[in-house]
Amino acid sequence: MPNAHSCLTDIESLSNETSSEKRREVLHRVTDLFFHTTEQQEPEDVNAFGNVMERIAYELEIEARAELSERLSKADKAPRQLLRRLAVDDIAIAKPVLEHSNVLTDDDLVQIAQSRGQTHLHAISKRPSLAAPVTDVLVQRGESPVLREVTSNTGAVFSDAGLQTLAEKSRSDGELLTTLGARSDLPPDFMREIKNRVMEKIRTENAGRYTESDLKDLDNLIEQSADDINIDTIQKTNDLLKDQIEKDEFSEQDLVALAKTHRLTETVQALSLLTGLDGRMVSHCLLKAEIAAIGIICKANGFHSSTYLTLIQTRIGKNGLAARDVAKAMREYELMSLGNAKRTLRFLKLRCNVEWSSETKPNLGKDNLWRVHDQLAAPQQELKSQAGR
Repeated sequence: MPNAHSCLTDIESLSNETSSEKRREVLHRVTDLFFHTTEQQEPEDVNAFGNVMERIAYELEIEARAELSERLSKADKAPRQLLRRLAVDDIAIAKPVLEHSNVLTDDDLVQIAQSRGQTHLHAISKRPSLAAPVTDVLVQRGESPVLREVTSNTGAVFSDAGLQTLAEKSRSDGELLTTLGARSDLPPDFMREIKNRVMEKIRTENAGRYTESDLKDLDNLIEQSADDINIDTIQKTNDLLKDQIEKDEFSEQDLVALAKTHRLTETVQALSLLTGLDGRMVSHCLLKAEIAAIGIICKANGFHSSTYLTLIQTRIGKNGLAARDVAKAMREYELMSLGNAKRTLRFLKLRCNVEWSSETKPNLGKDNLWRVHDQLAAPQQELKSQAGR
């Protein structure tokens, strides 16, 4: 590659310039030349470029090295020695290389993870793919932000020992436990262990707040939500959902999306926040009461009929509803008036508040629901009849 070598020699001779601005320009020219000649380079050419870029970059300020790191981080062929040095530099320099570079090997990443601090570990944990030897070090040395990041990384592979370490550390970190339980690649026995631990934690933290029957409802939610084990939503402390709803950034379609992906705990939480209903009542209506209860909630809050359909299909599960039952439910929903549904729901909320406080589950059977609905609707129907005379 004589042309590139000749240009490289000429550029390197310019590096004797003393001003920082001139030397930074030289670094830019070398880097540009490196990328322009990548396809023609032999391994020794790559090393030659690396030596020149390294020498110039480490005579300049941190910003120049950060810029170089960013440019080299996504190159499929880059000087490995230079990348290794950039990867252990200040985190502002190391971050792009640690997160993206394919040139760094698993051995490189293991050595860096064993020797550097939490910010470097956190950057490594964001890589698109991570082999088990690397995640072993991350879960062993990482603190909570690192553990949560690598556990949520779908491209990360964990050894049995790594999973056990995560399980132990999740005992004191509810968010990590949530993230671990949401992984789809856990062995069945391990998944069962995590789910049992979630239920144990919920029961312990809510023992003084909920009745035993309420806690069984929570257990039921978890059992039906293998992909959505979320302690925070069950405890009604999901700050993200609250913030989105308070700012009108969470729509009815977002609720439908949660239901369609069977994220039941978040569906219950979102429906509770959207409607102002007690989370226990929403949980009971969605999981145990007759589907008419869900219909009244949806209609009273102006939800589209397709939202109601999604919620009842979510409640029924994989088998869904028979066509005739779907047609009947949707017909009853369309016939229900908004005003009557709102009055029915207000009445039920008052009664449920009394019955929940007395630790007696409200009777939300279909016959009872429609009897209440019809009784509250009757005066309005009579008024309409009189007005028509």
